[in-house]
Amino acid sequence: MLKDLYTYLQKAVPDTKLTLKKYSDSKFEFLAYCLKVKEMDDEEYEAATFVQPLGRVLAGNYEYRMFLRCRHAAKLRFVKLRSDVLVKLQLLDNKRVQDVAFQLERLVGGMYVYNRQCYNVLKQAAVFPIEVQLSIHPPTPPAIEGEGEGGGGDEGG
Repeated sequence: MLKDLYTYLQKAVPDTKLTLKKYSDSKFEFLAYCLKVKEMDDEEYEAATFVQPLGRVLAGNYEYRMFLRCRHAAKLRFVKLRSDVLVKLQLLDNKRVQDVAFQLERLVGGMYVYNRQCYNVLKQAAVFPIEVQLSIHPPTPPAIEGEGEGGGGDEGG
């Protein structure tokens, strides 16, 4: 039981955390490229409204095309890692649900066996020389002395 929990806590959870970190890094990278492309688009639009050609546009716009390729590559990594994260979280959740039920079942079974063994050991031991049947008479509270004398001295506060 402890080995299963150790594997779950020391292997599966850290692996999922690492994948989440890679996912967040790729998301940040993708959004940075999106922002840079948007800035370049705005710069190009602004230059077109003032009828001033941009130097990079006249030179073939290589920088813009490079950022588009980088953004596309970052998007592919981001989408792949997002699907990986979703799959890992789903598997982790399923494993947690299944393992918790299985481990609780094993724990209850082990406690049952232990309880039966203790019962068998205590049943054979002659611990109590007097047999008392408590189920015949319901328990009655003992009579308290001075009940009719107005209570004890502690009730007044």
